[in-house]
Amino acid sequence: MPQPLLRVQALLDLTWRYSAGSHFTRFFQALKDDGVILALRCPACRRVYLPPRPVCGNCFRRMEEWVPVGPRGTLRAFTVVHFPFLDPTTGQPRPVPFGMGLIQLDGADTTLNHYLDETDLGRLRLGLRVEAVFREPREGNMGDIRLFRVLQP
Repeated sequence: MPQPLLRVQALLDLTWRYSAGSHFTRFFQALKDDGVILALRCPACRRVYLPPRPVCGNCFRRMEEWVPVGPRGTLRAFTVVHFPFLDPTTGQPRPVPFGMGLIQLDGADTTLNHYLDETDLGRLRLGLRVEAVFREPREGNMGDIRLFRVLQP
């Protein structure tokens, strides 16, 4: 006969700090100070990357040209999540349901994965226009973009 599992309830305080690196530090500082979303442009192929990264994925050139993008963009993919989980940016349970989307901001060639204000799959479609909604006060992290609001056609 199987033995019952032994359960031990414990509260862990797992706090730590880590470096965002030079590229994300500049990205987060612009979000916090100016409410501006910055991306990096490749000097060779001119592709604009968001999130920013130090090297172009197409031609492997170092990128140093910062350009503002958005705050509006186009919804390229989406889903609505109905299961609860801990938000990795806050460590708090995320209220469900919530929309998630891949957003290509105006001026960017890549997409950013972020929260949407819409949770009705019948109202979401590819190509919808969205706009960043910023948190106030801003803190200098990804949560400074609270979500993307669907713009009505």
